[in-house]
Amino acid sequence: MTFHKTFGLALAAVVIACSAHAKTPPIKALRLIGEAPTAADPIPKHFVVDLTVAPGDGDSQTSLSGWLASIEAPAASGQVMGTCVQQHCAITAELDGGKVSITGDFGEAKGPVAAHFNVKDEDGKASQQGAVQLAPMESVVPGLGALAAPDAVTDNQLDDLLMWGGRSVAAGKSFDEDLLDDIQRGDLSEWQDAKGRLATGLIFASDIAELKADAVAAQKTAGWTPLGDAAKGWSAGYPAALLPVKSGSGGEHRFASANGKAAVVIAVDPPMTEDAFDAFVEKTTGDREGRSQLDSTRANGDLNIRYEEGGVVTAAAYRHRDGAFVRVVFTYPADQSDAWKMYEVILQRSLDVSDDVKP
Repeated sequence: MTFHKTFGLALAAVVIACSAHAKTPPIKALRLIGEAPTAADPIPKHFVVDLTVAPGDGDSQTSLSGWLASIEAPAASGQVMGTCVQQHCAITAELDGGKVSITGDFGEAKGPVAAHFNVKDEDGKASQQGAVQLAPMESVVPGLGALAAPDAVTDNQLDDLLMWGGRSVAAGKSFDEDLLDDIQRGDLSEWQDAKGRLATGLIFASDIAELKADAVAAQKTAGWTPLGDAAKGWSAGYPAALLPVKSGSGGEHRFASANGKAAVVIAVDPPMTEDAFDAFVEKTTGDREGRSQLDSTRANGDLNIRYEEGGVVTAAAYRHRDGAFVRVVFTYPADQSDAWKMYEVILQRSLDVSDDVKP
């Protein structure tokens, strides 16, 4: 597992992370605007296809992946996969209510290209087909704004931005910084909808700028404070403005609210054996009377868990490595979820641990 720098360790971390990623070689993009005059639900008549291009199985083949979205109401969008053989391409978009396939010679389109679409319903039966015109576009979507560069933000970075905006995201990060998938696109479209915008799932430069600004403001309000030791291979963070009471000793740090009812413990403990960790996971995730809303995910030596018990919510992240056992355990009163819930995933995702971590 690689050692990811914690996204929220400083107020400017969002900007730094995205800027660093932008220094990598640019990804080849294929962006098209489409018009399908005869299309009917679920296929939009006016849409954008935002694709990245990668090498295919042969010298003359390329692989396409990305997103298709309507650029006018009603909102409709979905993940796209496809291939090209020289200029001829075939893509399929997964939309609610059916799959739309588009074929045509648009692989290196310099101007409008005639193509064809067909739709299969959820049972795989053909439901409609017709002509579609595809034309290349640089970045500006008419009426909606400019798209960000295809590598402007990774999956982990967008999750962290949305997380600080109060949106629900996964507690675990991907091991590598990847391009966005349908999960992040869907989360972004929900954020766009909440902002009163067309829920496209397209990555607009203005959306990224707003998400960054909101994240910085939210971190400032929370007093987000870094914690960790780069030399020892771990980092985390906590909302110091909300949990100002410090205690703990040795490798354990405890931060609590003024009334002591909400707290986070961040600790680096001596390592345990594989068998001991397996037993710990079994005990920690097992059903027991009085515990509800249990949700846990384990990936090798990583365990994330969330549950409610005795009127208290516990959200924790555990990282088992050969050199140490690292934990973040956040607790708060279940009847105060409006104030604390968003910090469950923030605290879990803040924990980054290298393979060579040590106490």
